[in-house]
Amino acid sequence: MAPDPKMLKIQLGIELRRLREEAECTAAAAAAVVGGTAPKISKIESGKQGITTAEVEKLSALYDAPAKRRKYLIGLASQLPRRSPRRTTYRDAVPDWFQRFHALEYAATDMRIYEVESVTGLLQTHDYARSMIHAWEPAADPRMIERQVQTRLDRQSVLTRRHKPLNLQVVLSETALRRVQGSGTIMRAQLEHLVETASKPNVDVRVLPFSVPNRISVASSATLLHLAEQQLSAVYLEDVLGATYLHEPTEFTRYSIVFERLRAAALPEQESQDFIAKVAATHD
Repeated sequence: MAPDPKMLKIQLGIELRRLREEAECTAAAAAAVVGGTAPKISKIESGKQGITTAEVEKLSALYDAPAKRRKYLIGLASQLPRRSPRRTTYRDAVPDWFQRFHALEYAATDMRIYEVESVTGLLQTHDYARSMIHAWEPAADPRMIERQVQTRLDRQSVLTRRHKPLNLQVVLSETALRRVQGSGTIMRAQLEHLVETASKPNVDVRVLPFSVPNRISVASSATLLHLAEQQLSAVYLEDVLGATYLHEPTEFTRYSIVFERLRAAALPEQESQDFIAKVAATHD
């Protein structure tokens, strides 16, 4: 199934802006290369305007992007339809789903996450992340696993960056705290890290315990993203075959209502931290 054209444009814009800023290049200089104006670059970078493969190639050269990155971005641009597509359902196949999500996460101003089985990636420790990745790919080269772990940890910089750190709200099912990943030692360190990170002013972690009566049952995890500059609100749903983005207003609103109901049923912030600390103490 083809990727979502809207998400493609937004991802391309985020990636190109990041390259331009890293190259310390002005929007005016970028515009001159593609024969346009600074407002055109602004529209491209905010995902409001498409871009051709030739333009991506010229900008990538200007920004001195690595050859592998340049090839990847040109490939994305080649998937953009020339005409406005009809509304349909799109899915991102593995491995493209991760690179697209990584770009959106980097540009997001607010994220709300409901997790059922595990601690969300933005709050994971090195050992917990390594154990999860190894469980999925037990035969993988250790060097590849370590690169994936480092990528996951690098993503966490969105929580501590100086310019507009990500506002993160997380609702964790008690299952995520009780299910042992790796070992008791790894779990204890992970849960202690979770309590520490939850104390940050831009991070709100709440636990939905088994004991809450008559709450709604939501069997799968979901991530709600808001990107202010791109004027995008979307729901990210992941499974073993890839990922789906829902960005129609009615779709996002429905998930937003469900998330708020789950959050309302969860323990308050301080009680959640106390609960996590108590579970951590049960692990050796």
